[in-house]
Amino acid sequence: MRKIDWDKIKTRLDALLVIEEYRTDPNKTWLRLIVKTEESYGIRYLIDNGSGDSLDVIFTDKMILIKGFDHESSLSQFAADEWNQDIIDGFYKGLDEKYLSLYSKDQKDETTFFIWYDDHAHQQTYQDQDGGEWLLSYLFDSFERFHEFVTDYYEITVDKDLLRKLYMDGQLSDIEVKQLIQEC
Repeated sequence: MRKIDWDKIKTRLDALLVIEEYRTDPNKTWLRLIVKTEESYGIRYLIDNGSGDSLDVIFTDKMILIKGFDHESSLSQFAADEWNQDIIDGFYKGLDEKYLSLYSKDQKDETTFFIWYDDHAHQQTYQDQDGGEWLLSYLFDSFERFHEFVTDYYEITVDKDLLRKLYMDGQLSDIEVKQLIQEC
């Protein structure tokens, strides 16, 4: 399993959300890369790259749930010659029904990897797994990766010190956000 800094996931997702909200026209929310919702069970972030891949991250009071779907994965049942529900069910094996119920049947069907963390990381894997764990790169394990993604994806120049502050804190003041992105 990829090494994840569990304590920093929410901060890094919030950092990406700040830039996304600033850069995306409010009338074109369908263009958003990341969306955050607050639900009765906790906070949910959905990252959808618009190419058929998604990362769904849920923070509850007791655990973090991370569901990924890579449409090109050999584990995607939508691309399989024959649907194998056992693969999908296997991803969620051992997860308490309380948390399993946070996903609809359609959401569960769109799974090529699943991790939950409750002070210990849990992941059911398959031989030759290529379930799209590359989607975990959206959790940005280093500032350098975050900087590279932000400047390339959004095609912007940024104040590196303010971007580092955003990466570390997950938030900036309105004035800092405007200073962060240097319009070309």
